[in-house]
Amino acid sequence: MKKVLFATGVAVLALASFAGAQGYNFSANLSVGSTGPAVVALQTALITQGFNIPAIASGAAAKGYFGSQTQAAVKLYQASKGVPSTGFVGPLTRAALNGGVVVAPPMTACPAGYVCTPAAPGVTPVNPGTSGITTPGVPGIMTVTAGPLSSSVLYVGQKMVPVLTVRVQAQYSDLDVQSITLNIGNNTGIYNKIFNTLYITDGAQVLASQAINGTTAVQSGTEYLLGIAGFHFFVPKGMYKDLVIKGDLNSSIDSAYISSTGANYPDGSGVTQNTINTVATTGWGLGVVQNGVRGVDGAGLNLYGPSAATGIVQALTINSSLTDSAQANVSLNSSSPLIQAIPVNDTTNGQYLGLPVLVFDVNAQNDTLHLRSVTVKIYDTAGGTGSVGAAYLFQGSTQIASASVSSDSATFSNITNGTAGATIPVNTTLPYTVKVDVTGVTSGSLVLRAGVATSSTADLTILSSNDSTATVAGSALGNAQTVAATGPLFSLVGTPTITKTNISAGNATDTNFQYQATFNVNIQAIGTNVEIGLPATTTYSAFGTTTTGYNLAQIYENGVASTTRSVTANFSQPTNTTLTTNTFTVNRNQSVTVPVTYTFTVPSPGANTFAVQMQGINWVGENGTGSAVTTPATPTTFMNAQPGWRTASI
Repeated sequence: MKKVLFATGVAVLALASFAGAQGYNFSANLSVGSTGPAVVALQTALITQGFNIPAIASGAAAKGYFGSQTQAAVKLYQASKGVPSTGFVGPLTRAALNGGVVVAPPMTACPAGYVCTPAAPGVTPVNPGTSGITTPGVPGIMTVTAGPLSSSVLYVGQKMVPVLTVRVQAQYSDLDVQSITLNIGNNTGIYNKIFNTLYITDGAQVLASQAINGTTAVQSGTEYLLGIAGFHFFVPKGMYKDLVIKGDLNSSIDSAYISSTGANYPDGSGVTQNTINTVATTGWGLGVVQNGVRGVDGAGLNLYGPSAATGIVQALTINSSLTDSAQANVSLNSSSPLIQAIPVNDTTNGQYLGLPVLVFDVNAQNDTLHLRSVTVKIYDTAGGTGSVGAAYLFQGSTQIASASVSSDSATFSNITNGTAGATIPVNTTLPYTVKVDVTGVTSGSLVLRAGVATSSTADLTILSSNDSTATVAGSALGNAQTVAATGPLFSLVGTPTITKTNISAGNATDTNFQYQATFNVNIQAIGTNVEIGLPATTTYSAFGTTTTGYNLAQIYENGVASTTRSVTANFSQPTNTTLTTNTFTVNRNQSVTVPVTYTFTVPSPGANTFAVQMQGINWVGENGTGSAVTTPATPTTFMNAQPGWRTASI
């Protein structure tokens, strides 16, 4: 059967007729309550063309009475023919049933699934066929099964949420799926309380929609059916495509219908039981009846599926609204400062104002959130001079709030909803930066750490879109930050590298290989001269391996620290420094970069991999009179186990 619309002043639909072909001529109008041979012929025609009348199909009723199920089938038939879907069999519908020509109202747009061709005045249009079918005259096979559903958990108030996926597979011929009969169960709560609209979609585009209520739901036995037709969903031969049924849930649903302990919650038994295609379900759901999907192949034949007596059944869980389920997930941002030593940026007053100490993320789950208050723990981990007096909260470059630090805490409170950066859109993650003012570091150093932890003390108050308190999960603990008034500050320039060279005679495969790792280390002397021992110094070589009893460099073999292998460190005096007996001096407030190489040899490494970690630096400072201290200070080891201070594995 083919259909074509022509964009003339009046649309003409060429309609083939199964009833007419059987020799019956519909001459009288029919409606609910009609009886007799005309109704029998009508019902025969409807069923033949794929418009199901469940009571007749199941044998529960005989043909001859025009009831509500016949009316529903007539509406679907009318929709498929472009006739107003009234359920009343009048002149237009009788003309279609008799195989005549139906004069419909003028078209304003081309219906989905058709090719609309303008007809020249006085020219008889040529039927170009239905759009999408590329296998005219070829019979096919249609297989209908359940498709994947991303989530069977729905929330009150959701719109256009997927509720059921129907997978249609075409063999031998393209298919044009034109109607579907859904089973919405035997519990009227599904349309009285839960859903208000269902949509037939191709996953993105809406092909058809139907309000779901007591008028559109047709009872069949103890269950209710919803027929939707008038759409065209094309499936190429040899392929499958998914019809995605979506729904609009009511904006408010009584908890008695969605709580598993609610009085009206379907529990599979008793007065609140729910069955779909006679299958008992706990909770709500919907499905497709047996042979409830109708498609047309290239030969114009109607095909039906699914074949199983139980059709397709999809159970659904309905939760309270996403707003009521709002949750904030807190975590440490990857850009949060690593363990590091930083000089004061005001050496006169011994202070560093606006020092970043923590970056944490807040993810908004289920609802748009409002960051109302945050308590950040800021504490001194190692004593020392100086203190932290003020803290600041930023989102990006925007300062949201400030607070005094008292008892190792800074509380940013009463952040208004209109504050830039305080709103976290649903399903997004925003980073927040905590900065502090460090003062009074006139000697030695101050080591501090900051963190945000979710606990019963409500370190974070985050509100949902209706100003109720959202659930907060997760935590974020920053790394230790050392603010120094005197001494050396070490940092890496660029990324450490490692190479592997075959050093065996004849370049034989898999014998002796030499590995060389290179680190470019910047040394900044803050408030004092810093002395660095060269490799020839046996007492405090800056980048040795066992000087002072601490491994300043560590080989990792297959990702595990080796206890049997060691490296040889090599570096030299940089320019603009003073050399004194195997040591060079970095003068006060001077900065130099020293390339340091570590080498080691491995006989027959095979598939084993190796990396080098710099985990300590030896140095010598000065005493209060400016004279060099004769013994080295405790090695600086903040880089130990820090990924940035380790080469790749090769």
